Amino acid sequence: MESVLSKACTIKLQNFEGPFDLLFHLIEKNQVDIYDIPINEITDQYMDYLFKMQEMDLEIASEFLVMAATLLHIKSKLLLPSPKQDKEEEVDPREELVLKLVEYRKYKRFAEILKAREKEWERVYYRQPEEIDIKNVDEPIEISFDELKRVYVELIERNERKINKNADKMTQILQIEKVTLRSKIREVIRTLMHKAYFKFSDLFSFATRSKLEIVTGFLAILELAKLKKVSITQKAQFDEIIVHRTAEKLEDIDIDEEKIAAER
Repeated sequence: MESVLSKACTIKLQNFEGPFDLLFHLIEKNQVDIYDIPINEITDQYMDYLFKMQEMDLEIASEFLVMAATLLHIKSKLLLPSPKQDKEEEVDPREELVLKLVEYRKYKRFAEILKAREKEWERVYYRQPEEIDIKNVDEPIEISFDELKRVYVELIERNERKINKNADKMTQILQIEKVTLRSKIREVIRTLMHKAYFKFSDLFSFATRSKLEIVTGFLAILELAKLKKVSITQKAQFDEIIVHRTAEKLEDIDIDEEKIAAER
């Protein structure tokens, strides 16, 4: 019985570039998984193509015959009972063919992409580079000494006008404030070494301190409270914050700023 594929593609037999092209065509037509090829069906259809080529008096290249022999060999291995052996050691006879087909499919897709690009850029035309003949003529410049002196003086004066004469008198306009947590912890410790407690607003006042200093000072007090070196009290919300000394020897506190930053 004549297969449907061989009947449909008889006219296109001569268009296959090689046995893998024909085999890949059969796999795509049958819509089968390339990793699980139904070797019996594919082999029969492959042989149908070769028979049709013989009927049309087409010369069959040797590589097509080699592929046919490979398919028949794999088919016979699958049909014949194999000697008993561990299933884990059993090798699928289709494995080598599948690997070659996967490799062929990869290059076939690359070739299709390049072919599409070639077809696209066939419609693009470029203008040939124009040769411009430029003759360099070295002409001596005739200029008097007085004229050269005048031009030089003019350039010097123009350059002086660009220079800001007050540049040397300018000082730094924007001072970069550098406040560290370590310095504020030490400031709080120094204050508590002379008194048992203090009001937060007395030490860190908006009248004399910047926002950065006040915030850093508050963090310093929180860090000392965490170390149980000071205690903080506040009678009511938004009321005065009172900082009390709880440790006897505040000067022995080890301030590791990197460790504090990592914990936060």
